[in-house]
Order: sequence, then C-alpha cells, then structure tokens
Amino acid sequence: MRSTWRPLAGLGLALTALVAACSSQPTQLPQDRQALAVLSEVAPKALKLEGGTVTGTECWTPSEHLFLDPADAPPGTWKVLCRVHYDLNGVARYQDANCIGDFNKYPMLDHCYVWKFHFGTPRYEDGDTLASAPPTPLPAP
Repeated sequence: MRSTWRPLAGLGLALTALVAACSSQPTQLPQDRQALAVLSEVAPKALKLEGGTVTGTECWTPSEHLFLDPADAPPGTWKVLCRVHYDLNGVARYQDANCIGDFNKYPMLDHCYVWKFHFGTPRYEDGDTLASAPPTPLPAP
C-alpha cells in the first residue's frame, strides 16, 4: 500500500525552506526605507512606460551600494538599479533605471536614468528578481 504522506512531507520541507529563505533577508536601515519610498515615486517617472500602469518597483538596497571613495562622490552617496514593473494592455512588462541619491540631501534624489538594456520587454531575461551587486564608482572625468 502506497503512503499518501510522502508527497505532503516533501511539500512541508519545501515550505520550510521558503520561510527560512525569506526570513534570512537583511534588515533594512531606516534610511534605506526612506530612500526606497522616494525611489518608488521617482524611478517610474523617469521611464518611458508607453502609458502603462505601474504595478510595483524593486530596487537594490541603497546602503549596500554606497560610493566608497570620497574622490568619486560625497559620503552618503549611493547608486542603485531599480526595476519598475508595469502593465501595458494586459501584458506584464518591466523597465530598469539607474538612480543616484544621497542620504545627506533633501530630497535624496529627484530623477533617475533609463537603463536601455531592458526597455519595455515582457520577459525577464535575467531572472525574476534583482541581485544586489557591489557598488561601482563613477568613471574618472
């Protein structure tokens, strides 16, 4: 007689792994929460969404992407990539933006730049989420 518990045990293990992965996310600093709130307003405005409706914005964590060399930018300056998700005529799309801000200024940022590598594509060519990459200093003038 075949046990019906075996598939359920596998599901339980999968759910446990998912909960553990979600709970291991780094805690955001208050300044990150504030910056992410600003980014969720500013990033979509910088993009050409063809009249689409914004459904969400996800960005790298600003405090993890600070410029480390004061010769490149003042202390507190960060550069992140944001992915703006939107719906265009019933099709889920996204577009990416580069955003540079400064924790020590008000407002932290007022605009972002279109990153044309992903321009209104309906598919995620690089997976379904952004990985947090190390900061990159600005090129020398």
